[in-house]
Amino acid sequence: MSEKPVLVTLNKGVDYAEFWDQLERDTTSDSSVDSNIVPDRTVDVSNRKPLSNRTTEYVLSDDEIIRLKNDPRVMGIDVLPPEESKQVVATQSGLFARSSSINSTHKNWALRRCTQSIIESVPGGTYPYNLDGTGVDVVIQDNGVMSGHPDFQDANGNTRLVEHNWYTAAGRSGNMSSSHYGDVGPHGTHVASTAAGKLYGWAKNASIYSIRFDSGGGIADGDEFDLIRLWHNLKPVTSTGYKKPTIVNASWGYRWYYPGYSGSSGLSLTSLYYRGVNQGTSLSTTYGNKISTHNIYGVTSIDAACEDMTDAGVIFVKAAGNYYHKQDVPSGADYNNYYTCNGSWAGMVPSGSPIYYHRPGSPHSDDSIVVGNVFSTSNGTTEEIMASSSEKGPRCDVFAPGSHIIAATNSTGYSSYNTPYPSDSSYNSCKISGTSMASPQVCGVLALYLQVNPQATAADCKKFLAQNSQAVMDMGNSTGTDYSDNTSTQGGPNRFLFMPWNSSNMLTIT
Repeated sequence: MSEKPVLVTLNKGVDYAEFWDQLERDTTSDSSVDSNIVPDRTVDVSNRKPLSNRTTEYVLSDDEIIRLKNDPRVMGIDVLPPEESKQVVATQSGLFARSSSINSTHKNWALRRCTQSIIESVPGGTYPYNLDGTGVDVVIQDNGVMSGHPDFQDANGNTRLVEHNWYTAAGRSGNMSSSHYGDVGPHGTHVASTAAGKLYGWAKNASIYSIRFDSGGGIADGDEFDLIRLWHNLKPVTSTGYKKPTIVNASWGYRWYYPGYSGSSGLSLTSLYYRGVNQGTSLSTTYGNKISTHNIYGVTSIDAACEDMTDAGVIFVKAAGNYYHKQDVPSGADYNNYYTCNGSWAGMVPSGSPIYYHRPGSPHSDDSIVVGNVFSTSNGTTEEIMASSSEKGPRCDVFAPGSHIIAATNSTGYSSYNTPYPSDSSYNSCKISGTSMASPQVCGVLALYLQVNPQATAADCKKFLAQNSQAVMDMGNSTGTDYSDNTSTQGGPNRFLFMPWNSSNMLTIT
């Protein structure tokens, strides 16, 4: 019997202890256990996953995996995608200037645009604000945040980047790499600066935390969610009567190749179902197949860990991705579009099994706030347009500036797009683009909202975004089926990020 290690993840609300007990003992003589589903032997544990209640890694045969998936207690059984499938969702490109030019005097143009009721032909030179994220914890789940960068200082010159050991802070044992902090994270540093930098960001006095999703940080897959959840649960109640809010920005996700492209290891398409009809064995823009890659949907153990974190009250903001695809919702006409191929896809989807390409990518939970990227050039004087590469569609909650965004970066990354940091030329800023840059705009705005609403839930945050966003997006084809129109929302909501709580009588950055 050929066996392999797989992650078994349970649905919420089941008796976890009973399930683990049944798998980890011989149930041959136990008539209360369905032997057609649960293996009638003692199953080996290859990884206990002690931070999670819902996921354990077991060694199972292919037949046992198939049968166990029929257990109503099981949410899913999967193998994690390859490490290279994890992608920071940024694409490089080169005052509050909405342009690709790189200049050390430029500021994050979203600060100006998302506090103005109109599209200015020439952006004004000030960003008035009266909230700064005080009392909010902003967690950057990324490839690291650079220690010591001046953009993370408070008004007194002290750093707001808290470099704690995540396992210790969560009250659990575990080893974190010594390289978790330092001169790291060109991408993560930019994201942190956009959300909470003192020059470029929104939450200029929030506490900043960094937890790395990449292998260099020494955090196991899934732990980057469970550690945040456990740490958040241990927070004390403050003078507000609530815990300090925790908001996470995740400008990353899993993606893999369509069959027939170089990264797909020689796989070929065996069927493609679009809106319930088999369209044959060819990819086509007509069916929404764009470029060479798309998001990986349904990495069960990761999505369950994300769901547990958001269930604990953590606000999770994520970049939609840069793969040109529409992301649908379960009730949508395109949610169940899929294809099959003649081998194991990404090492995780067995040959012949459905691979969904119009669903949101992992990590994901229903509470996740999904953000698409708005281009720096508007569509005339009254409409904003999508960046063509951005994911769009009904699953996106809001769209925000993500193209040609300037913010801090570390000393090693994006050298072609760097400019000296204005107050200290020994540090860098850079101007780059992607949904990676749009997501922290929303994270930063919501940190301001949480400053005065520390009790707010994910639903409250989504309501705030929906009620205050500007209806200025280029909607394009209202049915969302014109996949060639990359600058429309393709059936997504008409919501452009807007922060209404600003005042010229308060603090001003110029």
